[in-house]
Amino acid sequence: MKVAFHANVIDEDTRAIADALDPVLKKLAQSLDGEYGGPMEHLWIQIEMLAYLARPDGRARHPFRFQKRVSGRSRLGLPPNPDWLNVGHFSVRPDFANLISPPVEDGVRHVLQRIHAASAVLLEKQKKLGGFDAGLFRERILVNCSSLGYPLSPDAH
Repeated sequence: MKVAFHANVIDEDTRAIADALDPVLKKLAQSLDGEYGGPMEHLWIQIEMLAYLARPDGRARHPFRFQKRVSGRSRLGLPPNPDWLNVGHFSVRPDFANLISPPVEDGVRHVLQRIHAASAVLLEKQKKLGGFDAGLFRERILVNCSSLGYPLSPDAH
């Protein structure tokens, strides 16, 4: 399974945290790539970076969904990408005050902690995902974040 994090919808307030997150999320995604069982070939995790686009009730904008096929067709006249098959996707909503409060490293740790907490949705969906080992995936988040210099609490939300 290939993992991808997306934290690319930003503004001037979240630019510094986005710049700090980018290399960390790329390394984390590479370290999480691997076999977890089940049919899921791709997992896309969207980090919400703009408070004004967030839901007022505090929930993430995109709950987990699994799609058999995601079209790579371009609607803007650009060359098409290949279609992606068996894609899981969900978004992570951080505390926006933590994103813009210095130091930036605390914001990075907060986002990583929220990624781990939000990945609990995979535990709820693992039966529907045909043998996907969500526990292993979540454990690897903890181990790999620690190896990147960001030890997380497994119980924090």
